[in-house]
Amino acid sequence: MVNRLGINIVIEKEGKEFDTTFIASSPDINVFAEGKNIDEAKRKFIEGVKNHFETFPEDKKALIIEEDEKFEMPMIQRIFL
Repeated sequence: MVNRLGINIVIEKEGKEFDTTFIASSPDINVFAEGKNIDEAKRKFIEGVKNHFETFPEDKKALIIEEDEKFEMPMIQRIFL
């Protein structure tokens, strides 16, 4: 049986037209990263997670998913008030 890590990630767009930044964060772990585009934000987020696990290895154990476990996607929905 192979164990994997499962981390939910949320990417939000900040700013307007020519001054746009993408913020990557997770409700599962206290790591944030920003980038000029989505790929850069994701790449920096992954680097941040790896650094976080070096400092706090105990946080890694809580995110391990066993191979036979199903990973359910969170539902993200925009509502207008």
